[in-house]
Amino acid sequence: MSASENAPWKGKSILIVDDYPAVRRAIKDIIVSLGMKAEEAENGLEAQAVLKKEKFDMVISDLVMPEMDGFELTEALRNTPEYRRLPVVIISTHDDAKYIFRALHLGADDYIIKPPSAEMVKTVLARIFDHDW
Repeated sequence: MSASENAPWKGKSILIVDDYPAVRRAIKDIIVSLGMKAEEAENGLEAQAVLKKEKFDMVISDLVMPEMDGFELTEALRNTPEYRRLPVVIISTHDDAKYIFRALHLGADDYIIKPPSAEMVKTVLARIFDHDW
């Protein structure tokens, strides 16, 4: 049995939030290849609606989206008791420290620069789901 078969994220359910279908698909392909389930939402408002219907182990959200961006979604989740501890990872093309700091300050658990590699996603998953890592 390989290390990835015993991965602490195996079987987890991830909500991917991004306004570009191709980006959602690329992230979903990585997530599914790592043995997780993935659902999609186009923006923060849609993500909130999906979260009310289904339980997830993590949210991966784009930063810049119409209607409700990743900053607003992160802040809303941190201010909602049932989602306060739900891991949130921001994914963005913005690599400026001010964006990263703001996302982390609002409660994001991590920040990935686009385009994400499978190795980067695995590293973030290990930090979030494997407390002994």
